[in-house]
Amino acid sequence: MSKECMDVPTLRIRQPERGYRFSIDSVILAGFAAPFCRGAVLDLGTGCGVLLLLLSRLAPGMRTGTGVELQEDLLEFACRNFLDNCPGGRLVAVPGDFRREIPGVEPGSFDLVVTNPPYSRAGHGRRNPDPGKETARHEVTCALPELFAAASRLLSATGRFAFILPYARLPEIEPCAAKEGMRVELLRVVHPGDGAPPSRGLCCAVRGRRGTPRLLPPLFLHGRPEKYCPEVERICRLFRAG
Repeated sequence: MSKECMDVPTLRIRQPERGYRFSIDSVILAGFAAPFCRGAVLDLGTGCGVLLLLLSRLAPGMRTGTGVELQEDLLEFACRNFLDNCPGGRLVAVPGDFRREIPGVEPGSFDLVVTNPPYSRAGHGRRNPDPGKETARHEVTCALPELFAAASRLLSATGRFAFILPYARLPEIEPCAAKEGMRVELLRVVHPGDGAPPSRGLCCAVRGRRGTPRLLPPLFLHGRPEKYCPEVERICRLFRAG
């Protein structure tokens, strides 16, 4: 981690007052990915940049972070958040559609690719009248196979791909990974609370077609009503008000 990032222990995140705003999914994905976050990190669909900023605080081995964002308004927020919270230039936000070539983003050059992708398939669920929310929450501009294709193209030979999806969509992962010569290495199931059915899956994929996924202990998001479990609360303390 850069000295510039370490000098500012907490984060102040700016995001749109209306439209898409980051959710707890980014927080728990950062906690999941931090133990194997190192070197150069790429965030596909960075939004306001919160995932890379959290990783900059949680992962000492993280050297640089690049966030790719298609929506211009969110890109502006990411640039400002990176400058305010990690001013040494270790984190950058670039415009682009990661399904295609992105100027300055070299294939095979990232040790970790992360993404909190749209969680609903196009044509499924209720449409959102807000264009920003619709793009962020439904597969309007990308689909899961395209995410795996982008990650495979941009990862180094030993890189990892970490992401979060609704639990119901986990069966879609294996065929997408196999098509790109990848497999799921780690899986952690997220429950809203003890006794509640699973709602999310945290996944880490690597190159290679052989190997059994390692199932990590489940995460119970809420320790008691309206309060996150201690593991998640510790990450949330990285945010400061204002």
